[in-house]
Amino acid sequence: MNLTDNYRLTACKKVGKIPTGLDAFVFRMVGRFKGRRGVLRRLLKDAALIDKRGRMYSVMNNSILKSQLTQIRTEMKRRPDRNTLLQAFALAQESVSRTLGYRPYIEQVAGALALYRGYIAEMSTGEGKTVTAAMCGVVRGWSKRPCHVITANDYLAARDAEIMKPLYDFCGVTVGAVTGAMKPPERRAGYGADVTYSTAKEVLADFLRDRIAMGGFQSFGKRIVNGAVMNLEKMMSNLVQRGLCTAIIDEADNVLIDEAVTPLIISREKKNEEFNESCKIAYDISLLLKRNKDYAVDIKNRTIRFLVDIEERLEEIENASSFTRAAFLKDLVRQALVARELFECGRQYVIEEGKVVIVDESTGRKMPMRSWNGGLHQMIEIKEGLEMSGLKETEARMSFQRFFRLYKNFSGMTGTGKEASAEFWTIYGAPVVCIPNHRKSKRKVSHLKTYSTKDSKRSAIVKEVVRMHSKGRPILIGTKDIDESEYLASAIESKGLHCRIINAVRCEEEAAIIAEAGKFGAITVATNMAGRGTDIKIKDDVRRIGGLHVIATECNPSSRIDRQLFGRSARQGDPGSVSHYASFEDDVLRRNLPATMNRFFRHLGPLSALSVVWAQHRAGSKAYQSRLSVQRTDTWLEDSLGFSAE
Repeated sequence: MNLTDNYRLTACKKVGKIPTGLDAFVFRMVGRFKGRRGVLRRLLKDAALIDKRGRMYSVMNNSILKSQLTQIRTEMKRRPDRNTLLQAFALAQESVSRTLGYRPYIEQVAGALALYRGYIAEMSTGEGKTVTAAMCGVVRGWSKRPCHVITANDYLAARDAEIMKPLYDFCGVTVGAVTGAMKPPERRAGYGADVTYSTAKEVLADFLRDRIAMGGFQSFGKRIVNGAVMNLEKMMSNLVQRGLCTAIIDEADNVLIDEAVTPLIISREKKNEEFNESCKIAYDISLLLKRNKDYAVDIKNRTIRFLVDIEERLEEIENASSFTRAAFLKDLVRQALVARELFECGRQYVIEEGKVVIVDESTGRKMPMRSWNGGLHQMIEIKEGLEMSGLKETEARMSFQRFFRLYKNFSGMTGTGKEASAEFWTIYGAPVVCIPNHRKSKRKVSHLKTYSTKDSKRSAIVKEVVRMHSKGRPILIGTKDIDESEYLASAIESKGLHCRIINAVRCEEEAAIIAEAGKFGAITVATNMAGRGTDIKIKDDVRRIGGLHVIATECNPSSRIDRQLFGRSARQGDPGSVSHYASFEDDVLRRNLPATMNRFFRHLGPLSALSVVWAQHRAGSKAYQSRLSVQRTDTWLEDSLGFSAE
């Protein structure tokens, strides 16, 4: 490894403190100015110039075009001027046309330019964000500096890298993917490519593991000074990443906001028989406590509150006296009650091969190699009668907010970003610019239908499925969790209709099911796994009868997630429609509406839909406060402990 590569290994952008008070107000005003309409006009003007140049390249044969690509690769390794940059994107646009069979629209080129210039580009679902990111990835990849394209999940990372590989190969750029199941040698190969597709969790986890492997030599200066007395090559062989330079975030609101509520923690398992025995005793004690007498369950905040002096109550329970000196026994009993009352198999987790596997509630996907802390994971294992895992010992911790601010070049795109523009600018310093649609949307969204109970809502949904299926229209039914997807699928099949299911326990044929979800008469029931990045194509016979019909069975904590599901229909000018359902027994309403407000909204008739707006606003405020808390902890750790990231 030469000196330049050695330096770049740990060279990160200096992270400044997030402004507060009056400074924050002024900073937000600057963000609004940077996202003004004049910026969009300039982007579209430059995109039109790029498209004009690209059409000039279309008359060249492949050998001449490749010589132009070779020349631009050399120029892009230096700091390019505006003319060189426009030429680079024109060549990338023509390369897409020759390798993927379609020419990117001016709006897609404008989106790629916005990414290169550090914006969060809002592009409606179905407007071709995947190829937009790839064009920017090609231009960034020519610099031979690490470029990470961050997607919402492993499936999309592997899929996008494979779909876009012909483009990257034609342009002389190597491309790789890093997913959760990969071993270190495979990860090293993935990060060794010019452009790497992965998820936020994998990239941050590998970043922290590399820092752990470096130990006290995270500073470039220390590595140079001590290079003669230590085996640097051996240490370097344990690293997988080449450093941080460029991050292009697909589904930016999901990665940077929805997934940023909790920090990522790297831990190692440490056997502790005494702790495991204490967990078993605490769980047994929890079985002796009575709900609403000894403790109360707060469904809204997902917490347990003791109604009696629990320490005195523990002393009354046989076999507990010898453990009353353990200060954490009370907390373990609380965790046992949380596991029993607030966590359900099929919602927050599934069981595979005798192990508890966490399910991401926002995406519906499994998260192997993840675990809850504070004894909660062990309590769920006891609850399910599984072998207990060891205690986790934290080795490294970092929030996604801080991590992505370490990149020198940072940008993103999403179909639903305008609502979060203030947070994107305040936390990440990236203004939002809205790219117009290429074709006018033909999506028909019906009014939200609210019901008092889940059962009445389910009955209405099944009736609508039968009605739409009789017309031959393909139907995508979006659910919030595994149990609901299985229940609705069973109810639909009881009517003599065949449907296919996509959820965390039925994900093996996901790509095949999605490929057929737009066919005449198809019925697909899916969790939020099908809400982002999935492109359901329809044929002419389906277009003639109205296109894909989407049914949202429950409101999510954020309207942005709802709109992502809506965006599966009526893509790129196709016809399509959406029905949206909610009940006052849904989690979002139960957790975020006071009981009196819940009863009040039930009797408002059509105006009861306002309850969802209220509940989602409260849920968003709580999530924002959680992210602020994570950020404050990050700042405290930085001030107290410091972090070497030269």
